Amino acid sequence: MDLLIKNAKIVSNGIMEKECKDIYIENGVIKNIDKNINVENIKILDAKNNLVLPGFIDIECRIFENGYESKENVIKLSQAGSKGGFTTITTSSSAKPIVDNKTVVEYIHSKCKGINNINLYPIGNMTKGGEGKEIAEIGEMILTGVVAISDGGVPIEDTSLLRDIFLYSKMFDVTLMTTLIEHNLSKNGTVNYGYMATKLGLIGIPREAEEIETSKNIILAKYTGAKVHISYVTTKGAVELIRSAKKEGVNITCSTAPHYFTLTDSAIDNYNTLAKVMPPLREEEDIIAIKEGLKDGTIDIIASGHSPSLYEKKVMEFERADFGISGLDVAFNITNTKLIKEGDFSIEDITLFMSKNPAKILGLNNKGEIKQGYDADIIIIDKDTKKTIKSSEFVSRAKYSPYENMTVFGDILTTIVGGNILYNKE
Repeated sequence: MDLLIKNAKIVSNGIMEKECKDIYIENGVIKNIDKNINVENIKILDAKNNLVLPGFIDIECRIFENGYESKENVIKLSQAGSKGGFTTITTSSSAKPIVDNKTVVEYIHSKCKGINNINLYPIGNMTKGGEGKEIAEIGEMILTGVVAISDGGVPIEDTSLLRDIFLYSKMFDVTLMTTLIEHNLSKNGTVNYGYMATKLGLIGIPREAEEIETSKNIILAKYTGAKVHISYVTTKGAVELIRSAKKEGVNITCSTAPHYFTLTDSAIDNYNTLAKVMPPLREEEDIIAIKEGLKDGTIDIIASGHSPSLYEKKVMEFERADFGISGLDVAFNITNTKLIKEGDFSIEDITLFMSKNPAKILGLNNKGEIKQGYDADIIIIDKDTKKTIKSSEFVSRAKYSPYENMTVFGDILTTIVGGNILYNKE
């Protein structure tokens, strides 16, 4: 679609333009960025001097389409994503059937084709059936269009197999996404190992479970040269390990999510299952470390953490309740409020954490920036609007939140994907 965005205060690649400019979009691609662009017979959208950012990219959204349609489907995910400012989302490698061969990848592409959606890119599983026993058809999946390979949220215990996967992945220069939960230490655990676990009589997951897996991934990445991305860092120790590895030149990146730099495990008090997530919420020192990791570049990405479950699967006995959180609708609001309004981060930083860095890690070379020749995936925001979080207003089917009734700042005014306006608040 052809579109002319007027009066845009562009923020991209960690930089805010000094003056408002126009953005001319032709066939879904940014054709020109300049002042006072005039094009006849074209749809015009006035940004009204609001901030205009590259669309957010969620590298680790857990969409469950195949076999989990009741939790979240492609259409609902797209609607929730566009309202939250996300223009690109990856699909989970642990859906049913497991994304372990090219046929499943082709099926995912067919589900998304012809729908006026945000961009949806599949991630393949490292092993057949996601069982951690045999390497999946990684090469064929990459040729069919997956943007990364993941363990599907279940760390591979067989270190020899994991090393082989790391080595094999180098043939394709693909990012490997790994999870930080050591099986034996975390077995049957539901919360952080600490005071709250003891108080509530729940089995805890110690920070060692995350830090041992972090060390294993760093060592294998160092000696194999594989491109490794660690999902959802939550502990101070893991941040320190990754910081040291990066200084050594290890090819490793990592992410976190808003609830890991805003909530401690005290949120689960009184058996609050709405704050039951995996990895679990940690403690105040971990929140401080994660913010420091974001500040110095140790942590590369802020993902939404969206892992939907049915409400009725959350409101039951703590041990039986599903892990999960609804993040797409409010990830920007929480990040904007806690890091920018109440912290020392800037909106320019957000364009790196939520747009440019995810695009780079996934190899999406024409996304993540507002730049001539790049895809026209663009959002218009008001970062100062004040509102109250009401999960009943979420577009996602996961209508619950540990942030219920919290006052936050920021609003997505318009979301544009490939030149098409998918969401417009007005």
